[in-house]
Amino acid sequence: MKKLLCIILVALLSLSLVGCVLNTPSGDGGGTQTPKTTKLVVLSAPDGSGDNMIISPYIPDFEKATGIDVDFTEIAMDNLHTQLTTIFAAKSAEVDVLWTWVGWTAEFGNAGHLEDLTDKLTKDEWDKYVPGALNCVTYKGRRYGLPKFFSIRGFYCNELALQKAGITKLPETWDEMVEYAKATTNKDKDEYGLLFGMGNNNNLLISFQDVLVLTGGQIVDSNDNIKFNEPEGVEALEKIVELVNLGVIDPASYGIVFGTDKRERWNKGLNAMTWEWAATYVMANDPAQSAFAGHCVVTRVPSIKTTGAITGSEGHSISKYSQNKEAALDLIKFLSSNDVQKKMVLKTGWYPVVNSLFEDQEVLASSPLFQYAAEQSKYPTMRFAAPYTTELQDTLGPELLLAVQGKKTAKQALDDAAAKVKDIISQYK
Repeated sequence: MKKLLCIILVALLSLSLVGCVLNTPSGDGGGTQTPKTTKLVVLSAPDGSGDNMIISPYIPDFEKATGIDVDFTEIAMDNLHTQLTTIFAAKSAEVDVLWTWVGWTAEFGNAGHLEDLTDKLTKDEWDKYVPGALNCVTYKGRRYGLPKFFSIRGFYCNELALQKAGITKLPETWDEMVEYAKATTNKDKDEYGLLFGMGNNNNLLISFQDVLVLTGGQIVDSNDNIKFNEPEGVEALEKIVELVNLGVIDPASYGIVFGTDKRERWNKGLNAMTWEWAATYVMANDPAQSAFAGHCVVTRVPSIKTTGAITGSEGHSISKYSQNKEAALDLIKFLSSNDVQKKMVLKTGWYPVVNSLFEDQEVLASSPLFQYAAEQSKYPTMRFAAPYTTELQDTLGPELLLAVQGKKTAKQALDDAAAKVKDIISQYK
């Protein structure tokens, strides 16, 4: 058991500095007790739905312990970005805490809109966090928030769908995956081998990166040179187009905008395989939510040149213009604390942001995902992030869709996107 724990920790703690969580809203001495009259405004991307809310269910505990009122508002991701851009342009104090991911941290941190927390916590405090989780709130070595959960993409299989097609072995290679997808597709019964997310630019870019990491490609390199239209990128997009032409991708994929949309479709049991985040395992194996509970398994992502996965940790940042920064810091410390994180893990299946929970026997026993994460993390991981993330996403996404629809070749679509993105990047130099 100790050997497994070491493997998990080494795999998950392989990226850089780590962070700290505190077990009380006031920070256990790391923060200042805030006035009871304070009201905090939090703007967040969707936090889940129904019984699968991720972090917001614990906000009332913070309010009760501190007397601080928290106005927690969920906004669709694209609309949230637009609203935050407007708020930051006006240097408005109307928002205190905001949801973030690695792309927005780079964008808003680079622009000076986020409070730099690097020196607000001690090294010992930072060292309590999982490095992979901290990546989502880090840009150029500076910490602009605290993580909400840690995440690495998994390849999920519906055992019942595979068994129905006479398949008893999980796919290890891309070619095997394609054969399985063909064998499990029955359009007359609305059954498809693969479920993707292609309902907006963000999901299109994620789906592209799911395959790009397998071909050894990149979106851009560390010097902002465009790489996505190089042979590895063309190969990745051609692989996706091939799946579309084979008719093995669920048409519902084109309507998927949110993670909840995808998980709801997956839980119907009509698809055999999909890429998804950690919460999928818990939801798909819950009889109250899933048509194939007990038969959703996770496996290493099928390889092309290599196996690999993208990461998707989320976090919370504090607005540079907030008038309630101490209270805001208390809140995000609370949400990333041991107690809250353990409850979140056991309830939703997301990976925790606290190192110590990867040694917690109850947490380890709750899901095989911890062993999966240890194994998958040995291989390449990626998630594009830059100050121009949103602009690149909104430029590349439509071109990816044109290729998927057969209106452009993969090479033409990527070259056309690259020409536009080159102009975007030049504005940041």
